[in-house]
Parts: sequence; C-alpha cells; structure tokens
Amino acid sequence: MSGVSLLDDAKLSRRVGVRFVSLVVPVTAAILAVVWSVCCLSPIYINSDAAPVWSMVNEADASGVGQRVAYSILSAVIVVVCVVLVTFLVVILYHFHLQIVLYGWLAFSAVSMLFLLLWVWLDLVCTYFQIPYNVLSMGAFVWNFGVVGLITLFYHSHPAVTQVYLVIASVLIAWSMTALPEWTTWSLLICIAAYDIVAVLWEQGPLHRLIKVAQDRNEPIPGFVYDSAHGVAPLSRQSPSQPSAAPATAPATGPPAGATVESGEYVLRHAAPFKLGLGDFIFYSLLVGRASLSGFVPWTFCLVSILAGMVGTLLSLLLFRTSLRALPALPCSIFISIVVFVLCILLVNPLSDFASHRLLVL
Repeated sequence: MSGVSLLDDAKLSRRVGVRFVSLVVPVTAAILAVVWSVCCLSPIYINSDAAPVWSMVNEADASGVGQRVAYSILSAVIVVVCVVLVTFLVVILYHFHLQIVLYGWLAFSAVSMLFLLLWVWLDLVCTYFQIPYNVLSMGAFVWNFGVVGLITLFYHSHPAVTQVYLVIASVLIAWSMTALPEWTTWSLLICIAAYDIVAVLWEQGPLHRLIKVAQDRNEPIPGFVYDSAHGVAPLSRQSPSQPSAAPATAPATGPPAGATVESGEYVLRHAAPFKLGLGDFIFYSLLVGRASLSGFVPWTFCLVSILAGMVGTLLSLLLFRTSLRALPALPCSIFISIVVFVLCILLVNPLSDFASHRLLVL
C-alpha cells in the first residue's frame, strides 16, 4: 500500500471520527449528568412508594409480578398513545400552515423546561452542596437563564450555546422522568423504540409524512434538534436522527462524473451533518439513569451499549444516505442496552458479588 493511500485513509478516518464524536460527546455528557442527578439529587425528594403525577397506574399496588408487568405495560401504552396523538396533531397543524400554533406550543414546552424544571433541579443542587440562596437570587438566575434559552432556541445565537441549551433541556426532562416506576420505565422504553420504527420507516407513519411534507415545502420541521454542524441548530423534528440537506427538499444526488459510488471520501465530503432529536437524548439518558439505580456495572454497560448502537445507526445513515431520508435513532441503542442490562443483572452482578466476597480480582 502506497504512502498516498495511507494518508488518504488517515484523513478519511479522522473525518469519520469527527462526525461521530460530534454526537457521541453531547450524548455522553447528557447521560452522565442524568446519572449524577439520579444518584445524588433524586434521593433527596423522591418517595419510591408514590406514583408520579403522569403515571396513570401505580405498579406498586400490584400484588404479583404478572400484575406488575400488566400495570407497567398499560402505563407505557397510555404514554405512547398520547405521543401518537400529539404527533398526528403536529402533522395536521403543519399541513394546514398553522406554524404559529406549533411554535407557541414549543415555546410553552421550553418555558416549562427552562424555568420550572430548572428551578427544581437547582434547588436540589443547592441543597446537596449546602449552598445558601433566597427566592430573589434564584428567581433572577432562573429568569436570565430561561430568557437567554428562549432567545437561543427560537431566534439566533452561537451554535455552541444552542447545543448546550438543548443538552441541558434533555437532562432536565430525562431526570424528571426517572421518577417513573422501574417496570413502567422499561416498558415505556421498549414501546417508544418500537413506535419510533413505525413512525419513521413506515410510509404512512406520522414522522415520515412530516418529513416528506417539510421537504416538499423546503421548510424546517417544528421541534428541537441537536445539529452536529458548525451552524445554528434549526427547529426540526424531535425523534429520529435525520441528515440535514441544503436545501432540505433536494433529493440525494449521486456523485459527479468521474467519481465512484464506493468512494468513501466522496460520501463523507458530500454527506450532510448528523442531527439527533431531543427525544433521543432524553430516552438515552432515561435508560442509563434508570440503570444507575441498579449499580455501577449495569449503567456503565448500558452507556457503552447506547453509544455502540448510536454509532451503528449513524454509520448506516452515512452509508445509505442515498436511499434513506432518516433513520430511527432509538431502536438499535434501546434494544441492545435492555438486553445488556438484563444480562448484567442476571450474570455480571452475581459474578461481581461472588468475586468481591472472596477478594478475587477479575
């Protein structure tokens, strides 16, 4: 192999690495922040015997394992049905050019995240570190932080600031969702990952139709999205990882004359930056945050599984960009992580306890 080929391969590898790291780093940061919040802040206020406000059925009232599973599946199905209805409502509003209603809805969601949830989270942080404060100082800080966040998400700011606010929002929502009962959380993750497949890949799926309409109009899709490019992250879809295009409605084009389709350099150079919906950040963090309640080994294994599944999804999106508009980012990572979590609970944790009790080093 010649030196020029080695140099080209090295450049290609670096570019691929930069593409993946641009999403792996923020996802990892969000997950670690949620894990820290669950381990340090949640024990201050969460009562495990009380059902959260948004939980329709309290699985703690179940008399056996079968009834608990049924309660958890029922709660998860109710949440997914609500998500489906909301998604179809978004499609209808967007189809009839009611963007004002959609952006008002998004603004209300952003206010809830950046003001209410942030206040609760900061209150627990100050309690944990024994930092004194009063209502005026906390109110001034939350007000300034929230107003800057609204301007960042809905108007214009430096792209790094937009990315930071999106990560913070995902951390706050994922941490609040860890209050859900354990079995309900796992059932919800499985159901939402299955729904993500149908919504994105099925031609009549709501997210698939939303993407198609937006591309036909050459308009952004309402929602919060993390853009890995060095540009301002626009308002886009929430759930699957979607490649940005310029313009958005332009179909994927082939290589020019003289370039081969198999050229990795061409694919990488002309592929659009990766985008990851805020919902993907939330459910990734929720899964690892819930796993952290079972010990150090399960959540570290789940973190690695999440990142491996995400890299596999992004690689598939990069290689098959000409035939795929978007790929659901949740299923691969969620299903792999759940399998790994079960194996950790059944095999790794008992082995670790056995070795620890006998002072064995593995």
